[in-house]
Amino acid sequence: MSGRRERGKEAAKRLERHLEEIVSEVTTKETMTHFVNAGMDVVQAANSALKHMEVPEETKVRIHMAEKEVLLAARSFIDAVLVELEKEMPQKRAELKRVEIKRKSK
Repeated sequence: MSGRRERGKEAAKRLERHLEEIVSEVTTKETMTHFVNAGMDVVQAANSALKHMEVPEETKVRIHMAEKEVLLAARSFIDAVLVELEKEMPQKRAELKRVEIKRKSK
């Protein structure tokens, strides 16, 4: 069993390195959107499978940790897109206007 577990760990590490290489080469918003959506699809499929299968608690924890990482990646992607959008927006200084508040007479 431990040999299988070690091979699984090594496969996960190779996949992680491969994904990091892919992400480092992503240059367009569309590509990053596709990548995040694919990650979310994988996590949703894993969660769906968990509902229909008996799996060890360790497996459930690992899948939930993966889900968290995908969501954190999505958050990071959203932050990066917001930064890019802010660069594209014209800078306007906020104009302060004096607003007079009148009391209603009784």
